[in-house]
Amino acid sequence: MSEIYKKIINEQQKSQGENEQYDQWRKDHPEIVMAPEDLRECEPEIAELEEMFTEFESEHSLEELLLIANLTPQEAPKHPIREPARKALILIVAKLKMLGKETNISSEKHGELRAKYMQLSRAVGIINNNKIDHNR
Repeated sequence: MSEIYKKIINEQQKSQGENEQYDQWRKDHPEIVMAPEDLRECEPEIAELEEMFTEFESEHSLEELLLIANLTPQEAPKHPIREPARKALILIVAKLKMLGKETNISSEKHGELRAKYMQLSRAVGIINNNKIDHNR
């Protein structure tokens, strides 16, 4: 059997094993879908999220974040401007996801809030080849 053929078989087996692990994880951690009558009123939580957006923009200059162009993964956790903003986004995205799953928010309003989150997220950017990508 050729080496190439052995590598292909090995990759297929590895892929199949990963798929089986993922399937088992999904069985062990089913997504919880709430019945419409059990969903919370969204308005107070939308107000909280919008306040989080306002606080983010008052504490983290989007202009300064967008100016950050070069950063290695090793430097990133120590960056005085980007790192606090990145951490603040974690709470915002968690709130956004919870709004979509646990409240009666409309898909249109959720989309508007997601667009606002994406604006902030793009300002923080992601590291790609030691450069900050502000377009994803």
